[in-house]
Amino acid sequence: MAIAFRTFLLQLLLFFFASSAEANDSRKTYLVQMKVGGHRYGSSPGHQELLSEVLDDDSNVADAFIYSYEESFTGFAAALTPKERQKLKRRREVLEVSLSRNLKLQTTRSWDFMNLTLKAERNPENESDLVVAVIDSGIWPYSEFFSSDSPPPPGWENKCENITCNNKIVGARSYYPKKEKYKWVEEKSVIDVTGHGTHVASIVAGRKIDKASYFGLAEGTMRGGVPNAKISVYKTCWKVIREDGTEDSVCPEHGVVKAIDDAIKDKVSIISYSQGLNSNPLQEDHISWAFLRALNNGILTSAAAGNSGKYYAVANGAPWVMTVAASLKDRFFKTKLDLEGEDEPITVYDTINTFETQDSFYPLLQEKSHTESTRKRALTAESKGYQISSNHENDEERDVFLPYSNIELLDKAIKERAKGAIVMGNGPYDLNETRKLQFPIASIFLDKEKKRKLREYYTKRQSKRSAKIHKTMECPREDGWVPTVAKFSSKGPHSDNFLTNILKPDIAAPGLDIIAGWPENVKLSSDRPTNDYRHLRFNMMSGTSMACPHATGLALYLMSINHSLSPSAIKSALMTTSTEMTDEGNEFAYGSGHLNATKVLDPGLVYETHYQDYIDYMCKKGYDTEKLRSHAGSDEIDCSKTEKDPKADLNYPTMTAQVPLDSPFKEIFRRTVTNVYDGDSTYRAEIKNRDEKDFDNIIVDPPELKFSEVGETKTFTVTVTGTSKPNWMSGKAFMTRNTWLTWTEIDGSRKVRSPIVIYSVKGPKACA
Repeated sequence: MAIAFRTFLLQLLLFFFASSAEANDSRKTYLVQMKVGGHRYGSSPGHQELLSEVLDDDSNVADAFIYSYEESFTGFAAALTPKERQKLKRRREVLEVSLSRNLKLQTTRSWDFMNLTLKAERNPENESDLVVAVIDSGIWPYSEFFSSDSPPPPGWENKCENITCNNKIVGARSYYPKKEKYKWVEEKSVIDVTGHGTHVASIVAGRKIDKASYFGLAEGTMRGGVPNAKISVYKTCWKVIREDGTEDSVCPEHGVVKAIDDAIKDKVSIISYSQGLNSNPLQEDHISWAFLRALNNGILTSAAAGNSGKYYAVANGAPWVMTVAASLKDRFFKTKLDLEGEDEPITVYDTINTFETQDSFYPLLQEKSHTESTRKRALTAESKGYQISSNHENDEERDVFLPYSNIELLDKAIKERAKGAIVMGNGPYDLNETRKLQFPIASIFLDKEKKRKLREYYTKRQSKRSAKIHKTMECPREDGWVPTVAKFSSKGPHSDNFLTNILKPDIAAPGLDIIAGWPENVKLSSDRPTNDYRHLRFNMMSGTSMACPHATGLALYLMSINHSLSPSAIKSALMTTSTEMTDEGNEFAYGSGHLNATKVLDPGLVYETHYQDYIDYMCKKGYDTEKLRSHAGSDEIDCSKTEKDPKADLNYPTMTAQVPLDSPFKEIFRRTVTNVYDGDSTYRAEIKNRDEKDFDNIIVDPPELKFSEVGETKTFTVTVTGTSKPNWMSGKAFMTRNTWLTWTEIDGSRKVRSPIVIYSVKGPKACA
């Protein structure tokens, strides 16, 4: 009997300790941010008193309390259970209860993310001799981003219209449309009234600005990739009012062609072009042909891939253009909505709420549109000097929620002093990922799924229906995260028959949530129907428009170190030294990989493609001689002398071929590489492929390349055999994915990587 009793006591003690351990394991460390003043919990004793009021029965203050802050933070740190955290969040004295995160050293960091840090090897004198042509919506010349201590390069005097040039902005031209069907909002000027051009220019070559942020988000040092380079502005995009009354920006093609013309005359170093049309056939693409002429004058063009988010929709797909997709950075922004009485917040990633976290839970009120009878009563009431709200309730001291389709209701909420707004969409906001929604009031946007959660909460609770909108937070991605492509970024393959064997886009660069320069006279969210009068020197934008200047900047950086590289060599260096990407997309989403400045100064080998190579390629593919002569501006071109070859290929840094579906294939790629950095070196071929079932065999001949001097060239072939069995697009197409040829120097110091893509698709009808 005694033994049995002792056994029972032992089991009881083990259960007790196990329960205690489980309770302790459920605790996490939180920062409890307090309101300032208006309560008695403002000191360390007060913090502990408040904590004692919310702790579970089996908890004590000594175990839970960690720190009380006096200078750096208003509040305290404590180890809390989920239940205790919820109790604290509901206290009116508490502003925020946030998980204490493991932090890393950081700054405003798209360039650091690409490893082009402020400490990277630089040649400021060479940088200041480079001029980037930004073909866009103009510039805000008064921004501190656009100043410089070094003088303009020779020949860049008196090239500014409407503004006075300075040491940073050395050229400025505008191309004002004369006859268009729209109502023009602005006069002829190079001044940027939309912000897009200013944003792009500052990403490429903006001067370093310390202690910058976007309303406290992404605090750090903002700068362009090549801060000492000069800028020449070519304004081709203009703000207009369409026939339906909406504002828009239009970029007439003829103005763009003229801008490229002037840029060539001005002898710019590189062109940055964040415009374009999706999957534009070469026969109709006057812009791309103008870029070929620029290349013939030694000027590389970096261009945006487009924001449609679709396959077969890549813009600026000509092989002589560096086409840039948009990727995500290693930081993201999230915004939370707390619902009183609910354990888990609603968290979204397509909102930027720059307003401070609400100081309390506020009652929820559903905003409704006027009915016809309500409109009449409202007009009658207002004519008598009275105010009437759309749903007969005042919004003051409430969080209102309303449909995005009736965004004008936000005007009413702001006028009636609502505390915040919850805007609800009718579907996923994927295609509008190019801009984070933000409003001139504490706010959050809910897509279709998140909207349902809010409605369920509002319906099931008849009292205490209240919410708290948090300020947007910047968060690091989890350890081991690798770059991925943004959903909005347009994808290949190109539907033009002349481009089916060219992998586009060429490369990916940061394009989501990029903070850069902004005109101080332009509203931050000018497309909102509400009156948003916030102004700032910086703004956050997303799109391949933002990715493009990152590629431009890295190309300029390479040019500043090595002036002798040709446009195709620079493009090749960026592509072959990029970081591998293996996300849910494929090479038609991100090309050769993600920009990485770590190895770009020493690429080892480059794939040179010259102007005449492109002319010969178009002739072999069957392009009309007269058209090609006109595009190129040369009557010496004669395609009749060239043997037609539907499989014609270019000496390109990637290897791509379209083949028939469900058939055996044998594709041979002939390539030539040039040794650019080490006179005596040997490279060996390595093949890496994720799924060996995609191929029967890949043979590289020769498997080893030996160089004895800089500038020496070597030619090799890559033969790929297999069967194009459907494995892509729900079994309707074939594609080989994540397969590369890498030339590796025998000591491992240099790697030259080229994707190999064989595919067969049933896409849109090809353009011929």
